[in-house]
Amino acid sequence: MVFEPLFVEERKRAILDDLRKNGRVSVKTLSDAMGVSTVTIRQDLRALGEEGLLERTYGGAVNRVVETSMPEQSFHVRQKRHRDAKTAIAAAAADLVQEGFSVGMDASTTAYALVPYLKKFNKLTILTNSLVIAQSFLDSPQIQVMLPGGRLRRDSISIVGRPEGLPDLNLNVCFMSGRGVTLTEGVSDVDPDEVMMKQAMIARSVSTVILLDASKWGQVAPFTVIKVQQLERLITSADVSVLMLEQFRSAGIHIQITNVIDS
Repeated sequence: MVFEPLFVEERKRAILDDLRKNGRVSVKTLSDAMGVSTVTIRQDLRALGEEGLLERTYGGAVNRVVETSMPEQSFHVRQKRHRDAKTAIAAAAADLVQEGFSVGMDASTTAYALVPYLKKFNKLTILTNSLVIAQSFLDSPQIQVMLPGGRLRRDSISIVGRPEGLPDLNLNVCFMSGRGVTLTEGVSDVDPDEVMMKQAMIARSVSTVILLDASKWGQVAPFTVIKVQQLERLITSADVSVLMLEQFRSAGIHIQITNVIDS
């Protein structure tokens, strides 16, 4: 029986699968199992390491240790980052909204980028804990805005603390963001009270769409918003690792890649 070596992408996928199961891999074991030279395996590990999918060690690799301590940044600081990507993501997200929909929006700057697109509708109901988003619709009387009770969270300019205080409204679609997304931790964020509000809105929604620019992939924040097994649809920008996209799509998640809109 003649052994047929795996193609490079097949090898990389097998390496990551082995790494997830065992936490570590060795060059020699992989070389023997795949029927390729140790030089080839080292090249594969180096490429995967450059994509941030593992950490190289002497003679092999281990799972990447992800930094989970993320300093909180103000809404206005975050709003200035990756603005073109957020605009492109928001434009794609708006295509999922129909007249008369009830729409959930978290207090993220990516959800805020949706505002000008939603103002074009003749009738919508918006449920949000973001005071910035709510105020943005003051000039749009055709759009009803509903807010929860609770306390003011200054960093995100949002209302948190009482997720049970959200209006009892069934949402057609809910748009959420986060500080990071990985296969192991799902979508995560930095503040537990903010996460609880997000989860309360998700529980009221028929469909949840995650909006994340490419910088969030492979990042882990302290608190999980939604696990990978619960993800249905994710809209992101370009420059995400092809292998990472393949892994998420293999998990049954619909991923839409957007391109920056020319001004």
